[in-house]
Amino acid sequence: MKYVGIIVICVVLGSCLNDGNCIITATNTMHIQFKTHRDHKTDTTIDIKAIYISGTAPDSASGLAPTTALKEILLPIDIHRDTTTFIFQYSDGTSNTLQVNYSGQTKIIAKDCGAFTYYQNLRVLYPTTDFKESQIKEFSTSLLVDPTLYAGTKKNPSAYAVNYQIFF
Repeated sequence: MKYVGIIVICVVLGSCLNDGNCIITATNTMHIQFKTHRDHKTDTTIDIKAIYISGTAPDSASGLAPTTALKEILLPIDIHRDTTTFIFQYSDGTSNTLQVNYSGQTKIIAKDCGAFTYYQNLRVLYPTTDFKESQIKEFSTSLLVDPTLYAGTKKNPSAYAVNYQIFF
């Protein structure tokens, strides 16, 4: 009789562990912040006219074109390849190319959640990137999102791990 309470507690706790925890931190979105070259802590705004992404049609890239100056941006990588090229076209008519390479690893979180691909080992490819190495600072080589800050379909940049800072 004295073991009945312990058995009930074990059954209750054991049944809680059967459900999968489907908190997903995987994303295919890269987070870039723009900073001043003089002071790497100060945000700067960049007037970007359009951003072209390899593997997409130019018309679809125009959806990424901001209407105002940006301090940071979230950019999708091409999930069908291991390299994505971004061409930033600025309002003054100049442009820069940023090419990144990465690898994907599929992980099964739980049987109820399914499989998710985590993109990692993110690195800038030189010399195809025409930013100088001193203009780019790497922070995180994994594409991750904090699910507690991600509100549905609205992308909140602060929810994404900062991958790079680019200095202008």
